[in-house]
Amino acid sequence: MLIKNEKGLINCIYAGGTQFSAQLEAILKATEKSVHIINIKKTMPSDTIWHDIATRLDTTLKTFIDHSRIKDFNNKADYSEESLVKILAQYPEALIGAIVMENDHIEHITRYTELLKFFNVDSSGLEKTMHSNPPTIERQTSDERFI
Repeated sequence: MLIKNEKGLINCIYAGGTQFSAQLEAILKATEKSVHIINIKKTMPSDTIWHDIATRLDTTLKTFIDHSRIKDFNNKADYSEESLVKILAQYPEALIGAIVMENDHIEHITRYTELLKFFNVDSSGLEKTMHSNPPTIERQTSDERFI
C-alpha cells in the first residue's frame, strides 16, 4: 500500500516536474513533520486508493484531472473511475494540484500556500488584529528616534 497511515504523518500525492511540485517539495522537505511524498510520475496509487480519496473528498476523480492536458479527452463522456485512473496513469501531468492527507484530514490543494495549514502556519505570523489597532508612533524606549 502506498499511503502510510501513521499518526502525525502527512501523505502528499502530486505529479512532479512542475513549478508547483517544486514548491511543494521544498515546503515538505523543510518541515519538521514526518512526510511521505508520492510522485505519480514514478508511482501511481491503485484504483482503490484513488476511489477512497474521491469518496473522502465527496467528489469524482474527474475533478482532479486537467482535461486540456490530455489528447482526445472527451469532456462529455462518462468515464468510469477505473478508466480515469488509467488515463491519469498515462497522463500524470494532468493531475490538478495535489492531494494532502494527515490522519483523517484530507484536502485537494491547488496552491502550495494551502499546504501551510497542515503545518499550523499562519500566513504572516502577525496577530490577526493588526488591521484594527492603530500603529504605535511614539517612542517606546529612549534609544528610538523618529523623524
